[in-house]
Amino acid sequence: MKNGFVIRTLAAALCASLALACAGCTKESGTNNPDGTANPSQSVADDAVQNTAVTDNSITAEAVTGDFSMTTEDGVFTQLGSVYEITAAGTYAVKGALDGQILVKADDSDIVVIEMLGAAISSSTDSPIRIVSADKVEISAKKDTDNVVSDNRSAKTFDNGEVGEGAIYAKADLKIKGMGTLVVTGSYNNGIHTTKDLTIQKLSLKVTANNIALKGNDSVTVESGNVVAISQNGDGVKTTETDANKNGETRGDIKLYGCGMAVYAAGDGFSAAHDFIMAADDEGNMPSVSVYTGAYSGYTADTANTDSYKGVKSNNEITISAGDISISSYDDGLHANYGKAMEAGGVGLGNINITGGSITMAVYSPEGKTGGGKMGPGGHGGWGGQKTVSGADSIHADGILSISGGTVNIDSSYEGLEANVVNISGGETVICAVDDGVNACKGQSTPAVNITGGLLDVAVSPDGDVDGIDSNGTYTQTGGVVITRGPNSQMAAAIDAEGSVSVTGGTLIMLGYGNVQTGENVKEYSLSLHSQGSHTVSIGGNSYTFNNSSAYAQTLCVSDAEVTAQ
Repeated sequence: MKNGFVIRTLAAALCASLALACAGCTKESGTNNPDGTANPSQSVADDAVQNTAVTDNSITAEAVTGDFSMTTEDGVFTQLGSVYEITAAGTYAVKGALDGQILVKADDSDIVVIEMLGAAISSSTDSPIRIVSADKVEISAKKDTDNVVSDNRSAKTFDNGEVGEGAIYAKADLKIKGMGTLVVTGSYNNGIHTTKDLTIQKLSLKVTANNIALKGNDSVTVESGNVVAISQNGDGVKTTETDANKNGETRGDIKLYGCGMAVYAAGDGFSAAHDFIMAADDEGNMPSVSVYTGAYSGYTADTANTDSYKGVKSNNEITISAGDISISSYDDGLHANYGKAMEAGGVGLGNINITGGSITMAVYSPEGKTGGGKMGPGGHGGWGGQKTVSGADSIHADGILSISGGTVNIDSSYEGLEANVVNISGGETVICAVDDGVNACKGQSTPAVNITGGLLDVAVSPDGDVDGIDSNGTYTQTGGVVITRGPNSQMAAAIDAEGSVSVTGGTLIMLGYGNVQTGENVKEYSLSLHSQGSHTVSIGGNSYTFNNSSAYAQTLCVSDAEVTAQ
């Protein structure tokens, strides 16, 4: 204990098969950044609730038996055989087992509520629950009840507009809620699909789908509850539309708030036509999310045919401000596209903003730059149906990547951070990479890596033609603490830039080669920190401990604060 600060540890696991020199770093910094400024990673109240992550087998439903019944006190419905047709606004209670269909054909201004009190609804000919028309429909799994919706049709082989696209299919705003349990199986195509807005609230929900587990064409919002989404052939959660809503806002967002969520997908875990957002809810509850894609998902079908299996993909921006997300993918972990035309106007920005929360990633990375073979869908490591993505990045932004708070731990990747412009002003980022740890690539703007605060700890292999930090433009540091490693060859570097490498503030520790231009307030310190093992330094009175899993060629340390080895 020094200066009233508490030592905290950041650890990046060594991926032995990739022979990476992963680094761990500790610092005495409390809630401040290394430069003494406030750390915005504490973006929610101290008493906020952190959800416990759910798993694939944590949500189950007991079998439902007994005669089926539908009752209402304020609505209107008819029954024709095993089809119950709702034709007016109201609340409808359902209970028991039905091999048939609940069909909603209400007025476009009607609000329909379906209360499930222990119901099992299945169909082999159409969507078990199909909403043809209404303004809004709520499906509520009531407290202490188990409910099941099963679409038992054979897998879709052609478009058929006469039937529904999912086990629950709606052409209206759809809310799935309640304090009970709902298990949905979509063997035909999608699990839960609405052509409008999809909202999930409070309940325990498990959806297994032949194609997309959760699809809201206009938006998907998970406000609370525990959700498991499993896609055997497609994306886990998806939006498609980008026109403007009544408020002039672009549709196509995926938003996660105070929920626990696990996604297993053959394709992308989350695929947002516009923005992907993770944030605390109004009461400070934070999301906890796990994503497994491609061969990391044990549910991927042997015949799955998809060429994109990213953890989170957005056609505009990704913003993470609270909660935690862990991603295991055979493609980029977080990926934002630039240039996609939006129906509401403009094009996708391709930006990623991390202001808080915790991000952990393991991205499969073949040693070579071309091809990684084919990986089996039954789990990573086997050989089978899906081709691996060569050069998968943990975090890739076509535009600007900004990290101002939170923690980012990249356990394995081809490239750790890649963007046209990389801005780091806060937070704690630890990277293990096969190729470049940080890469500013060519794009719409001049490539640049800009460090103004925070902690960045980068490890790459001591062998090979790779760089710890590589900018196709400039590297500029005015604050923060950067520890970067590079191969034991002057053909590569701990920092490499086509333009200038300038440090006018903060602390830079380079283990390996590189040329640096320093400002007048920055001094060079003669230290030996490049040997294998653990090293501790004091920077301006704050203590940092980091680990080198391999030995590097040399140490270069420059800083505007006094640096000593301990």
